[in-house]
Amino acid sequence: MKHRIVVLDDEESLIKWVSYALEQKGYDVFATTEPDEALAYLKNEKVDCVISDMRMPQINGFEFLKSVRTMYPVLPVIFITAYGSMESAIAAMRDGVSDYILKPFGTEELLLRVRANIGKVKKQTGQIIGTSRPMKSVLALVDKVAQTDTTVLLLGESGTGKELIARQIHHSSNRAQHNFVTISCAAVPETLLESELFGYKRGAFTGATTDKQGLFKVADRGTFFLDEIGDAPMTIQMKLLRLLEEKEIVPLGSTRPLHVDVRLIAATNKDLTNEVSAGRFREDLYYRLNVIPLLLPPLRKRSEDIPALAHHFLKAICAHERLGEKKFSKNTLEKLKTYRWPGNVRELKHTVERAAILSSSYYIKPEHLGLEPEILSHGLGHIQDQEIKRVLKECGGNVTRAAEILGVGRATLYRKLKKQKPIKKKPNTKRKQKRSK
Repeated sequence: MKHRIVVLDDEESLIKWVSYALEQKGYDVFATTEPDEALAYLKNEKVDCVISDMRMPQINGFEFLKSVRTMYPVLPVIFITAYGSMESAIAAMRDGVSDYILKPFGTEELLLRVRANIGKVKKQTGQIIGTSRPMKSVLALVDKVAQTDTTVLLLGESGTGKELIARQIHHSSNRAQHNFVTISCAAVPETLLESELFGYKRGAFTGATTDKQGLFKVADRGTFFLDEIGDAPMTIQMKLLRLLEEKEIVPLGSTRPLHVDVRLIAATNKDLTNEVSAGRFREDLYYRLNVIPLLLPPLRKRSEDIPALAHHFLKAICAHERLGEKKFSKNTLEKLKTYRWPGNVRELKHTVERAAILSSSYYIKPEHLGLEPEILSHGLGHIQDQEIKRVLKECGGNVTRAAEILGVGRATLYRKLKKQKPIKKKPNTKRKQKRSK
């Protein structure tokens, strides 16, 4: 089957030349000078790679990238940019672009970048690293649920790889040839979330000049991964319940329901039973979501997987940044294994990336990791309880803000607060006095 590529550039001559070069090598190409056409095509067709100009009169490259990432979080997107925009291109790499190519470029370089990025996604698909007992249990359950259309609720701390597990379920299912769409309820403002998920009709609100297809419709026959569902507002929860029970959605400004065939995978790091008790989450929706709960273990509970994960991240970043071969020293691996990783796998990945870039030697040493020695095995142990209470008081009880000030992860601070002993009540002196009489 041919790989399908979307080419977007405001220069007609360039997209003709790029299209010809790719088609000569057997690629199926959709080329356009209109960003809206490119996005519409992406919504309706399975695509393996996008090549886009970074600066266009109709839309900024970053805005286009954001729209693509909403639909396809890992789809390779290659920016075409001029030499004078190098800083912007590097910034784009941090914002989710897969690669960039400088003008002027030749056919060989173009083909090399396309092959490398498509190949990279193939290797990433289904690649979950972990041979520890907790991960073996998770993967065994993933294999079972992938063959069904049952709703799955992924639980666990931030950074444990919930999206990777959701993607694995999708790629192992009979929906794999259709779209995998994801959005985070915490990342989108409440005023926009409803229209993003369910779409809207022209005239539904000020500025709605055309109909817009919602992401649930984009995911039709595929899988929808709804992250941070514990942050979904009540209006969204009601519509999600209808989706799960009736397989229907109603776009904003419409009275006509649309049928959608979507397998829903939801995720949260919140305790939804507490949210239900507090009246912030619908009980009926909770039971419809919690058909198959799947708890992902934190990295500290699967420390035997750390070396393999670290080696994997190191190899990937060295290849991507053309850093040459690098290795961890024995002491470095020990440090990685003894650190508690409050940010879990995500934090490990970023730590390895930073160390690989900052180290100028072949071996990555402990000092390259940027981890405080006293935090390696004790977490928040070096910070006095009174200091934590003082910072929390100054932050009005905002744990996220307090964690930032203390220089630790939010999950670490939560664990510390749970372990703190309750304040002892003062003895009842009056009772003692009566007894003495």
